[in-house]
Amino acid sequence: MIIFKMKKIFTKSITKLFGALGYSLIRVDSMKKYNNLIPQVEEFNFIKSYPFNASNYLKYNDSSKAQLKQDLFVLMKLDFKRNGFFVEFGATDGISLSNTYLLEKEFGWQGILAEPGKVWHEKLFKNRGVPIEKSCIWSSSEEQLIFKEVKLASLSTLQGFGEDDNHSKSRTDAINYKVNTLSLLDFLTKYNAPPIIDYISIDTEGSELEILKNFDFKKFKFRVMTIEHNYMAIRKEIYKLLTSNGYKRIHEEFSHFDDWYILNEV
Repeated sequence: MIIFKMKKIFTKSITKLFGALGYSLIRVDSMKKYNNLIPQVEEFNFIKSYPFNASNYLKYNDSSKAQLKQDLFVLMKLDFKRNGFFVEFGATDGISLSNTYLLEKEFGWQGILAEPGKVWHEKLFKNRGVPIEKSCIWSSSEEQLIFKEVKLASLSTLQGFGEDDNHSKSRTDAINYKVNTLSLLDFLTKYNAPPIIDYISIDTEGSELEILKNFDFKKFKFRVMTIEHNYMAIRKEIYKLLTSNGYKRIHEEFSHFDDWYILNEV
């Protein structure tokens, strides 16, 4: 009974929101459908943060591949921009939990991907149409590090990382092999990334701070950043680093185990 009342309140509230903004074409029966797609109040609150893009959010909600709707957050923040430029690593198979698949396939974005996990390479090259780097993005180039590929492959990471996060128990059995490294700066330079990049997604299961702390933020800027932290101690250090370089963290109430940043100019 309580759940039914919450759904009813949700439908009335969001219908009122769209009506006030002139979205009269979205009818109550359509909102019942969207109500099933957006069951959580926090997602409704997120939509309210971008009222003039709300109809597009609902339109593309089913097309999102991202775990926390990072792709839709980027589009909302950039007014559903077309023909932008993204950077994503690790990219896994390019579709499952991808933060950039929707951007490429539906909005014509270009970009570059990086993924050191051998288990993903065949599918990744098949699924995506942008340049793909097989080296491991790291704090410096031309090193060789041990990569731990685990059964749940999306949790694979470099040796010595991911040992104190919420998934550490899932990494006990691993296949280890050497991977070559490439710094973030060299990665962007190698593939001729533009000086202002619309979006970068960083999910490396623990090595995010190592990658960022040696990066020259004066050479490249990112309009939007999403960085997984998994509630680890590095979260605070990443926050200090990025805020000191002109970035602002937003939507903590929605981003959960991610942190979402925007360039202060956005």
